[in-house]
Amino acid sequence: MSTIQAVLKEEYERLQKLLGRYEKKIVKLPVGSVSIKTRNGRESLYRSYRKNEKVKKQNISVYRILIMQKKIKELIDKRRELETLLKTTKLRIN
Repeated sequence: MSTIQAVLKEEYERLQKLLGRYEKKIVKLPVGSVSIKTRNGRESLYRSYRKNEKVKKQNISVYRILIMQKKIKELIDKRRELETLLKTTKLRIN
């Protein structure tokens, strides 16, 4: 096997491992997006996501403290970042 083929094979295997790692991390993170809505002069944080072809909205500010709101938003942002990495890795493989 030539040196170039060995390097390409090694890179392909590395990218396959990355795909698996990204997919495992993505599954653990919440789906959707976070938006802030103002009602009666008060801001509330909502998480929107799809379930059974319907868009669901979950109020995450009524029952949770401010720290939890920030944590959920950070987790959703992390998921988006990982999904982007997953897409670029898939493009590299193909």
